[in-house]
Amino acid sequence: MQIKLKSKVDAQGKLLLQLPQELANQELVIIITDSSEAQIPTPEELGYPGDFFDKTAGKWEGEFLVRENFVDCDQRIWDIE
Repeated sequence: MQIKLKSKVDAQGKLLLQLPQELANQELVIIITDSSEAQIPTPEELGYPGDFFDKTAGKWEGEFLVRENFVDCDQRIWDIE
């Protein structure tokens, strides 16, 4: 089960979280995300007209684009874990 909600922390830094009774006496993982970091700018905020991506996405009419073969690269920590 996944529950997503938006709430505000009070002046004392407290957040009241009430969950469904079916989750009582269970161990849960709670993830808190600062919503100010998660805001995605609109096309207008990025300097594009509002319908720019709707008008241009998938509209390529030139020669076919070919993806070359991948080459091996260094292993990264996230590849190892």
